[in-house]
Amino acid sequence: MTLARPASALPGVNTFTPVQLLRVARLFAADPELPDLLPERAEEPGGRRWHQLAQTHHLQLWVIEWPVGAGTGFHDHGGSRGAFTVVRGALTERQLVHGDLHERILTEGEGRAFGPKHLHDVTNEGEVTALSVHAYSPRLDQMTHYDLVDGALVPSGVEQRGVGW
Repeated sequence: MTLARPASALPGVNTFTPVQLLRVARLFAADPELPDLLPERAEEPGGRRWHQLAQTHHLQLWVIEWPVGAGTGFHDHGGSRGAFTVVRGALTERQLVHGDLHERILTEGEGRAFGPKHLHDVTNEGEVTALSVHAYSPRLDQMTHYDLVDGALVPSGVEQRGVGW
């Protein structure tokens, strides 16, 4: 058997496609001990808690707990591809597409994969604390936050790996 491309150029070796990332997130989501990996509750009540499950330069995985009302605000992923799956509860994802706000609710077992230019807002608008697993490739090194102003997303700040998370 001969490969048309060298192994280093194949998806899943040095990079992961969004669909592969969703599969990896679902694999980690099946671990019944996920909630036990989260840090103790922070001083800020109502805030999200997260724990990094794995990291290489090419892949990063997180488990995130979302109290009712917790959200991210609009943000990108610094050029990384990504995916997330809901382990418990429900998460609402919002996107601005051609000036229109689109919303989808993801419940337990549902997930979402996305490319490197994806911007969204994710919030727990449910009635119970939600839990999700997120996968990124390459690892998440920065996120730009955006404000929704007159139907457009305007950059409002940048978080760097090692500073905000």
